[in-house]
Amino acid sequence: MDSSQVKPETKIGSLSQQHLRNRLFAAMAVLMIPLAVASAASVFFHRSAAVGSHYVLAFGQLLEGVAQIKGDLAQVESGRKDAWDDTERDYVKTLGLFSALRAADPDGEEVMEESASETRQELTDRTIEAGINPIALSQQLGLYGHDMPDDLVDLWEEENEWQTEVADDLSLESAIASILLATAQIVVDEKNDHASFTKFWAAYDNLPSDQIAHVSAVLREKSMLAGRAPIYLSALVLIIAIFAAAFAWVFVALPLIKEIVRMTKELRQEAKAARASDMAKTQFLATISHELRTPMNGVIGAAQLLEMIDLPEEDKELIEILNSCADNQMALIEEILTFGEIEAGALRIKPEPMDVTRFMKNATSFATVLAKKKDLSFELSLPEDDTIILGDEKRMRQIVVNLVGNAVKFTEQGSVKVKGSIVPSEHANAGVFRVAVTDTGPGIEPDMQTRIFDRFTQGDSASNRKAGGTGLGLSIARGIAIEAKGDITLESSVGVGSTFTFEMPAEIIIPSTSTTEKKVPAE
Repeated sequence: MDSSQVKPETKIGSLSQQHLRNRLFAAMAVLMIPLAVASAASVFFHRSAAVGSHYVLAFGQLLEGVAQIKGDLAQVESGRKDAWDDTERDYVKTLGLFSALRAADPDGEEVMEESASETRQELTDRTIEAGINPIALSQQLGLYGHDMPDDLVDLWEEENEWQTEVADDLSLESAIASILLATAQIVVDEKNDHASFTKFWAAYDNLPSDQIAHVSAVLREKSMLAGRAPIYLSALVLIIAIFAAAFAWVFVALPLIKEIVRMTKELRQEAKAARASDMAKTQFLATISHELRTPMNGVIGAAQLLEMIDLPEEDKELIEILNSCADNQMALIEEILTFGEIEAGALRIKPEPMDVTRFMKNATSFATVLAKKKDLSFELSLPEDDTIILGDEKRMRQIVVNLVGNAVKFTEQGSVKVKGSIVPSEHANAGVFRVAVTDTGPGIEPDMQTRIFDRFTQGDSASNRKAGGTGLGLSIARGIAIEAKGDITLESSVGVGSTFTFEMPAEIIIPSTSTTEKKVPAE
């Protein structure tokens, strides 16, 4: 691959785009990886907590059922209760919970299989006899397919022997199994003799109170842990977020901010240097223009002296060419001088009494000759009576000459109309000096109208090549208008023509007494 086609790496100051991207990725990793781990831990814990809560609920209900069976049989034995319905219902419910726990336990599938243990086999038979489906009930309770929590396993099956003479060696599973089998003989087999009740109480005594208290303590502990877990997880996520934010601030945001501050300072210095350079160029143009104007005045003066001498016709034509070129060059020098003053902010308006009618006639007199040469109709409309305002006649002349000169320059057929007027305002001795220049030229494209007043810009490149010019005229005219607290606006339609309107506030010294206008046609 050609090395010249390799795209250079983008930089933000001294920070390369790749370096900045690496820092951002590192910050995201610091934030996302711990959050992902915390989220996974949260999901795992909530899942474990949900399973644990199901087991806690099942264990609690199982112990409650055993207690209810004890109370029922105590009342039956003492003769205070004759009905067996409640006792049988409590027995079936407790046997179902026990079977569901066995089905969910790793060894629980044995409840559905043949076993060498007579106790297990008898439990299986009693479960089937009661119409209980252990697996379905275990699924309904949310136990099946989920491992029993380790602390509950330790209580549920501490040893594998189902028959032992030592009560302390019995697991919770074995003790409750003995209680349920003894209950089945009384409730299901209806053996109400003294031996059956003695067997039941012996089985119940194998379930010590300290073991039940231990189970209750474990259940309370798991419930409290489930309640505190969201708080712990929220604190963990908050700590991770704070750590990640600190990392991002120290290793990404802070260096980037410092770099932006440094770049801003450099840009300000560069902008200041650019303004100084632009000012130097402007001052250079102004100086050169001044230096050019002095010898140019000498050239014009010499040409005027030569016109006074009796010379052959051929020499007079040469002098006319010399005068024309000198006038054009002097106009260009004046444009450069004014442009330099505007750019440097040194342009000043000097208000002096100005006769509007006389000013407009003098400022547009050149256009009558130019319009006649192009066979154009030129029309000047002025107030009937003379009006004197305060204005800078030299600067206003530059505006009017530019607008009228452009209208004549770019109009090939039709007419150019100039209307000068004073629009009175509500305040005494105050008004608006307005000059509207309308032509039937080619018009200006809409997208060009917003840029027509920019420096070195002209409406049509073909017309520019034909008519010439620097493209500074309208920019200078608008700069003068703005300095005079006024403005120049444009209305134009392609193929129809354009109207440039110059307006500025003016103090009226001698107001006009007539509202009519007089028209001064071209000769």
